[in-house]
Amino acid sequence: MSSRLVEIFEDQKLVQKIKKKLPYLFQLAELESSRAGKIGMEVGSLREKIIVALLIYK
Repeated sequence: MSSRLVEIFEDQKLVQKIKKKLPYLFQLAELESSRAGKIGMEVGSLREKIIVALLIYK
């Protein structure tokens, strides 16, 4: 694993911040991709974008 990723996952303050925000952001992704009460397949792509954005944000 690259040193940047190791640094991110060893930073407990950042890990807690991500854990706190992730459920809310995933819920927004589900609402954004839902059609007629069903979650669309693009929710996976939105979740990936959220995770990447949180890792880059540091």
